[in-house]
Order: sequence, then C-alpha cells, then structure tokens
Amino acid sequence: MYAIWVGTSSRHESVTVPQTPLRPHPAGRVPLLLLVGDAAAGGAPPERRVLRVADGLELGRRAESSAIAAGHAVALPDRLISRLHCRLVSRADGWHLEDAGSTNGCWIDGCRVQGSARLSSGALILLGHHAGVFKTATEAEIEAIEEDLADPLVEVATSSPALAKTSRSLRRLAASPNDILLLGQTGAGKEVYARAVHRIARPNGPFVALNCAAIPRELAESELFGHVKGAHSTAQQRKQGLVDAADGGTLFLDEIGDMPPEVQSKLLRFLQNRQVTPLGSTTTHQVDIKVVAATSRQSPHGEVDGVRADLAARLGAQPVRLPSLSERIEDLGALTHHFLRRLGRRALTPAALQALCLYAWPRNVRELEKIISEAYALSDPNEPIGLEHLPPAFQQLPGGRSYPSPPEPPRPKPSRAELEALLRQHKGNVSAVARALDRQWAVVWRWLGKHALDPKPYRS
Repeated sequence: MYAIWVGTSSRHESVTVPQTPLRPHPAGRVPLLLLVGDAAAGGAPPERRVLRVADGLELGRRAESSAIAAGHAVALPDRLISRLHCRLVSRADGWHLEDAGSTNGCWIDGCRVQGSARLSSGALILLGHHAGVFKTATEAEIEAIEEDLADPLVEVATSSPALAKTSRSLRRLAASPNDILLLGQTGAGKEVYARAVHRIARPNGPFVALNCAAIPRELAESELFGHVKGAHSTAQQRKQGLVDAADGGTLFLDEIGDMPPEVQSKLLRFLQNRQVTPLGSTTTHQVDIKVVAATSRQSPHGEVDGVRADLAARLGAQPVRLPSLSERIEDLGALTHHFLRRLGRRALTPAALQALCLYAWPRNVRELEKIISEAYALSDPNEPIGLEHLPPAFQQLPGGRSYPSPPEPPRPKPSRAELEALLRQHKGNVSAVARALDRQWAVVWRWLGKHALDPKPYRS
C-alpha cells in the first residue's frame, strides 16, 4: 500500500523547507528513486528498491520487461495507477514529472500535475497508493542504503541517504572502543539507535539508560556513581550507581545537555580513566562500559548546546546526527507499515497516506507511532484507515486546499456473453460497442481477441 521515493519537502504551514531545482546531473551525485511498495491486502513487508534515474524513468501498472531490465521503467502493482502513469525526464532546466494521461493523476507536494511539472529537491510525489520523494545521493550514500536494506541496523531499515550514512558510521563506532554522542530531535529515535550500538558492542552485557533531564540536580551524581552510607542526609545505606550497574555493557545517557555542569566534570574524569569513586567514599574501582550519550539541544550554528566542550570532544570527535522524520519522509511508508503490523495490519486510504506525508512531524517518529495507534483504534476493523481517523491538523492541505476525492473503483470487464450481446445489438460495429461500454476502441478489440470473438459474423 505504501511506496516512498526519497527526501524532504515543505509540509504544513508550521514548517517551510526551501527547495532548490536540481540540475540534470549534479557533479558527484546520482538522481534516485528509492522505492518502497506494499500491497494493500497482503500485509507483507514492503518491497524496497534503489533505482537510478539518470536516463529517465517510466512509472505505471504495466511495463515491458526489457525496459524494466534496462532500468528505464518500473511496474507498480496498484489498481489506482494507469498502465503508463507518468515519466521522470531530464531537461535543460532540471528534472520534470510528466503525467502520461493517467486516470487518477499525479500530485507534487499536494498539487495535481497538469501535463508536466519541474521537480525540486525533496519534492513529494503521490500517485494512487504510492508516495515518493525525489532526491540525489552520492555513491557512498547509495552503498549505505543498500547495506541497511540488506541488514538493517534497527528494526525498520532506512531508504534515507542521510540516515543510511549515519547507520554505517554507528556500526563502525559500535565495533570500536570509542564512546558516542548522538544528536537528534526529541522522538527521532536516539535510544533505538543506542540499543542498536549496544547489540553490536556489548551484546552479552546490560543496557542501562538514564534520562538526565528527569533527575533532580542534587541527586544526579549519586544516581550516576552511587554513594556510601551517610554520604548525605538521605543516604541510609550504600547505593550502587548506574555506572556500576552497566559494568560490562552500555550506559546510555539521554539528554546529557541537561546534566548539571559539576556532574559533567566528574563524568569527564571518569571517561578518561574509567574509575568510579562513589559519593562519600575515598576508594575507587575500575569498570568496563561503553558510553552512548544523546542530546536534542543544538545551537543555531549546529553545535551541541548544554554540554561542556571538553566532554563533547571526549564522547566523540563530532556528534553523530540522527535526521528528523521530516528530513526522511522516504521512510514514512515503512515506519507506518511497521506500526500497523504491530497492531494487526490495516491499510491506509490514499488521502490518509498523503496527509501523513505532508505533515511537519515536529515530534518525529514517536508522534507517528502515537497517531497510527489512535487512528487504528478509531477506525472500523474491516475498513482502511482514512483521513477522518487522523487528528484535525491532518484534515486540510497547506493553503486550505482539500485532499483529492477518492478515485472511482475500477470498472469490471465485460464477460464473453455481454460482449456477444453488444456485438449483436450493434451489428458488429466495434466503435459502437466501445461507446456503449465507455471504453477505448483498442481496449474492446483486446477483449474480443481474448474471447476469440470475430465481429464480422455479427455485421450480417
């Protein structure tokens, strides 16, 4: 039911992402169509392919096998997509999407394409039950995408060039003795990727997580390093710290930018020698842990905010950035499928899929999971999830425009008996039969050939 191409785009009015027209072949970058497809009825894992479109690409329900083999065409098994639906073509001023006279149309960023429209970097394309984003990528990014699709770092593989490159970096850092600092918006999946690092680095050890923003300032050091009895007024007995609890495994420090500066100083000292001194004690002991820290605090210049410069440097030469969901809408179809599969599998209507793709996602993947869960609960078990099951913020396109009306279901093909009756009625006039069926003359001739019906005997 879902199909996603690649990139980011302007969403609802709360977010505006500037788009830059792409030249036909930017130096060192390859135009891509990263395709994710999922049949509406089966609930099987979505099919995902990396398609290069350097010489253009045709999209439709049918395509010649020779064109598919040459990489010039893609067949999309979608009843709302025409036999030849649209083309991606390269022109002097950049890439264009041409509607090939499709029945149900093509949309770019929520606007229907009339004839042809130029594709900007991150343009969101929607056709039938499919959606996509057009983007370019380097050869290294393409290799990283293919690696993650073949062997996902986390539960849902990514088609995003940026996230695939991040996943490749995390794999290598996880296998090294280095600590890691993750930078990403709230809800972008920092703990998910921290756990993935742990599975590679310390699979047999404990994974201990600490939300630094949720600990009172006066208890932060005690929680981290532990204390001995009598260390402070509430220390009635010895307490093991989370650093000791993570010995042999991984310690995940979420929102480290909210950790008090004096505790950051002691954490820096620990990272340098891996020795723990509990609060109120004069003895130290050694521990063996991998530290993964994360923060959502970023300065306007893109630097880590709230973390001491020397601590940030000790955690990593530079932070590993997780892109937000709005920067990787190409993954939205696979993520939605993943959450629906957890709940029991149900389809989305084209309007609901379009609304999800055009939303700004200020709270990222966490917000998507919540919205899908609520929409699933509100919808009828035997019906797909529709636009009416989504929150009010999804009910209109940017600019107050309405979503397109649902396409009419495909008309049934006439049976042999019905064709024979029409041939008798119209005395073998195939053009008159086509008008009566409101179908093209060539289509009726194809049906006649299929049923081995010759119109000549009916003309007498």
